[in-house]
Amino acid sequence: MGTNAGSQFLSRADFSKGGGLVQKQKLCDSSQVSGEVGKSKPKRKPASMQSRVESEVRNLQRITKDAIPDEKRKVVLPMLHNIAFLKVKLDEARHELLYESIFTEYDNGGGQSGLREHPGFSAYNKLFTTFQRGIKQLCDLMPTGAAAADALTDYLAETRYD
Repeated sequence: MGTNAGSQFLSRADFSKGGGLVQKQKLCDSSQVSGEVGKSKPKRKPASMQSRVESEVRNLQRITKDAIPDEKRKVVLPMLHNIAFLKVKLDEARHELLYESIFTEYDNGGGQSGLREHPGFSAYNKLFTTFQRGIKQLCDLMPTGAAAADALTDYLAETRYD
């Protein structure tokens, strides 16, 4: 190995507490920052997947509370958790696919290339079909003409772009 002319050898003491290498300096004077920027609140940390699912479960329980008879309630609770999970995953997938093209190029290395459906859209369609089927099953468990069925239809149509 050669020597580096002009290089410095630094001890551990040089790195401790930012000494030697990190020079503390003020980037800007606070008087230069506008009042609105200086007082703005920090962005909220995104909710965890678990808390988002729990929030959707509570929403579904509120919607179906009086519409599903008590004897069917035990069957419905696991279904509500699955539907809530699917809803959160759909929102997440929609956010990820928002600016993606429906088609993507491929090259299999064997001389074949072209366009194919984006795998994310295929997965999204499967998720949505399963979600839609779950909502329909919930509606079928409700008495005819229940207002909660309309609320579930609205829940199905709900779109979020967080």
